[in-house]
Amino acid sequence: MCNLKKALTYDEQVDRLEQYHSLVINDREKAIEILKSVNYYRLSGYGIGLKEPTDKEKYKKGISLDLLYSLYKFDSNLRNILIHTIEFIEIEFRSHIAYLLATNYGAEGYTDVTNFTDKILKNNESVHSNIIKHLKEECDRQQNTPFVKHHINQYNGHFPIWVSIELFTFGNLASLFSIMQDADKKSIGRLYKTSHSMLISWILSLVEARNICAHYGRLYNALLKQAPALLAKHKKFRQKYNKLFPVILAMKYILFSNPEVWNDFYNKLSKLIKDNLSIINLSFMGFPTNWEEILNS
Repeated sequence: MCNLKKALTYDEQVDRLEQYHSLVINDREKAIEILKSVNYYRLSGYGIGLKEPTDKEKYKKGISLDLLYSLYKFDSNLRNILIHTIEFIEIEFRSHIAYLLATNYGAEGYTDVTNFTDKILKNNESVHSNIIKHLKEECDRQQNTPFVKHHINQYNGHFPIWVSIELFTFGNLASLFSIMQDADKKSIGRLYKTSHSMLISWILSLVEARNICAHYGRLYNALLKQAPALLAKHKKFRQKYNKLFPVILAMKYILFSNPEVWNDFYNKLSKLIKDNLSIINLSFMGFPTNWEEILNS
């Protein structure tokens, strides 16, 4: 058995943060209230980049628990803004795919692997069979949801694509798009005035961002796995480590035909950033100094 660290009381946590990690505690009672609402393990993620370069256990001079908590609240608001806009993009993407598959292959054509260019996963399971398996599992999980129950009782468990698409996760939706016939993918790409290869990279980056938001993860100063393809004029904003700004550019690309949605998102994002300029580091999210000009162009 490995030797895990000893559990600490809130008072002991404050002592350790102050004495061992050199974190400024301005108000001990307030610090305990912060730790009661957000455990330090979560808060510590906002300390990345704020430690002494020669001693990773010590915070730089002047860094306080209040600052970490403020960064946490900024990130929480950032997630709320992002997830609502990603939701719009996801639902529209679902609609496009459902319509194309329904009109090209019929109500249940999506269940026929020959209508796709299937791929084999590392576990030797095909992408298509994996998608259908997850769909069946979701049907079982939601069997008492009215629309699921209706199709089980009235149609013997047969679900047309315009119904089943609502049970797909965003990730499975992206996987379905990735194995569609090239002509079908190109048709969807044209709706976004881009190539299907560019579009799938944008969607995958949004799947990751959406999952981080849905699970209350950290976006501020986070290293992301999915790097969206960027237009030639924006390629200079690609960095060694994937950050949030390219994902926001991908959202801008996708929303070109929905300027009201983009403008609403941008205005909320801009206000949030400007309200927190005293505590955040824009480079930690991959934002260039002229981010407003880029997102407004």
